[in-house]
Amino acid sequence: MKRMKEINVKALFDFVADVINIETIPLDDQKTYNLLARADTDGVYMMETDWDKYDLLQIQPRDFDELTACVALSHNPSMNPYIYTYLKIQKVQPFTFPRFSEIDAVRDFLKDSHGILLYKEQAEDISHHIASMSEEDKKEHAMAIKILIREIEKRKDTLSERTFFRARALFCYRNAFIKANHPVLFNAFIDSYALDS
Repeated sequence: MKRMKEINVKALFDFVADVINIETIPLDDQKTYNLLARADTDGVYMMETDWDKYDLLQIQPRDFDELTACVALSHNPSMNPYIYTYLKIQKVQPFTFPRFSEIDAVRDFLKDSHGILLYKEQAEDISHHIASMSEEDKKEHAMAIKILIREIEKRKDTLSERTFFRARALFCYRNAFIKANHPVLFNAFIDSYALDS
């Protein structure tokens, strides 16, 4: 099978439009996450390479936040090495979070990436929060703040845009949803349309 391109996926959405309203499908479909977790992703945009399948098999996304993180980690080479840290936090329970997550607001900002600094929006929220802290709070959390500032500075040019990767993840998810829940339609599309190499 030739690899899916964005134009092919849009054609797939049009192909199934009489049966599926792609805009209203649930984002918590277990069949879809099972398909992604076993990397049965031939014909799923951005999830077809051995690289992508390996990352899927490691992370095994169980919800949309985890899928977004998987796409961001897989498709940002500068962040890909952080998959190991992401997996440790995801899999080892209970997990002692990094020191900087002792600040409640920071823990909330990092919740959708299991406590690792992954998105530019997180860095911006954290920076604004630190600036708004009282001098007393800054003194109490001085070590955590020092670590946070160092992490933000170190990764400032490599962090992913959450909004971009959420949009990419949604596109992948919808593609995977059709394959998981409507395999006859999906295979009919694959058989009928010559996908560009």
